[in-house]
Amino acid sequence: MATGKYNISNDYNLYRVDEHEKTKKEKPWVADDLGVYPIQVDESKLNQGQSKYPLVNPVHFIIVVGRVKAGKSVLINNLYLSERFFKNDFKTRILISTTAYNDAVNQHMLDEFDFVFTEYSETLLDEIVNIVESDEGDGRFLLLLDDIIGNVKFSRGKVDAISALITKFRHIGNGDIEGKLSICLTTQYFKFLSTIARNNASAYYIMGSFPEGELKKMAEALSFFGDGDKEFMEIFRRSREQDFDFLYLSVEHLECRRNHENLIWSKEEGWTQPFTGYKKKEEIKEAVDENDEENE
Repeated sequence: MATGKYNISNDYNLYRVDEHEKTKKEKPWVADDLGVYPIQVDESKLNQGQSKYPLVNPVHFIIVVGRVKAGKSVLINNLYLSERFFKNDFKTRILISTTAYNDAVNQHMLDEFDFVFTEYSETLLDEIVNIVESDEGDGRFLLLLDDIIGNVKFSRGKVDAISALITKFRHIGNGDIEGKLSICLTTQYFKFLSTIARNNASAYYIMGSFPEGELKKMAEALSFFGDGDKEFMEIFRRSREQDFDFLYLSVEHLECRRNHENLIWSKEEGWTQPFTGYKKKEEIKEAVDENDEENE
């Protein structure tokens, strides 16, 4: 048994550095593989459903922008009441619309949707999310928010309930499976959309005509389509050939189409028809001057 005054240098087990560990720590770091690899996940847990290209997946957030009589209701009826589109992808369909019973075009939705509400509130939104999260199995819910964005109170520094839901909708599930909720939001004014909503959209439908100022706002926010503001304006122009044509923008596939059928531009393939851009004023003036000189 040791006697005498305690000496910390004798505490071998606490303070002795293992030579192997010392060598291991001093081993230089070598950047031999800095690749970022995809994470393997059980895709059945994501509940994304089968591909419907060129449409987006059944688990989606779709934004439809268009003024009155632009064809928004006709589009929505097709998307969610027809088996050609998303009808069979949802177990439960919910409509929140202040004008649900005032528009004859909505009659088929009133007949087929499981729940219809004419007033929006954050309490109602919370109750719907609770129902989705309590539902067993992989059945999906559709939440259609029809022209209610003007009823949402936006507070500076505070995220509204719809935007908060949009940020997490893909992951809403019952604990065993996610991807149980899809959202479709219609609005008459692009400017009413929060930045969160714009950044999380799976696809846009741009319906009808717009003032130049409104189009410029869209071009600025959606300039990743076409790789520029003026390119987006050209995409919009090419999407209009007949009455009620619409511009379909798939964020999921980075494609722009006139209606669903005619591809205008894609990130992978570029323009289907050549686009050289708009000439600058100086270039136009030079061309006019040269033409005048030739005619003299």
